[in-house]
Amino acid sequence: MFKRIFSAVALIAFSLMVFAPVLRAAEANLPVDVQEIFTSKKQVYGDTFSYPTGNAEMRLYKVDVEAGATIPLHSHPAPLIGHIQEGQLTLKTKQGKSQTFRVGDSFLLAADTPPHTMANAGKTPAVMWVSVASAEGIPTLTNVE
Repeated sequence: MFKRIFSAVALIAFSLMVFAPVLRAAEANLPVDVQEIFTSKKQVYGDTFSYPTGNAEMRLYKVDVEAGATIPLHSHPAPLIGHIQEGQLTLKTKQGKSQTFRVGDSFLLAADTPPHTMANAGKTPAVMWVSVASAEGIPTLTNVE
């Protein structure tokens, strides 16, 4: 319990240290523009999510997916936010449920999201940014056979 409280306090302190200069720059009319791109309390199919236990670890990935390529069936043991910078990607579950994300779309996936593929059915490459709120030793992606 103490570790969680300490982690929360450390996160808040770190956030204040990082964003305080940005906020002061914005107040001083400097050329700084901070925009919230996406926030969600529920994952892509509407369920809530939780964080894994352990030593907290944040991750950021740039995922390039060539036209016609598919990321094989997988799941995510920790919550992540995805954002499509270029192209489009379609998430499809084993049950056939699918959702296509296009340029500017963001989404949240978590451990309760059904196993799925991500495919680029477009004619151009897709670029997806992924930020993961995980813990040491927990994989970002787990392949499903």
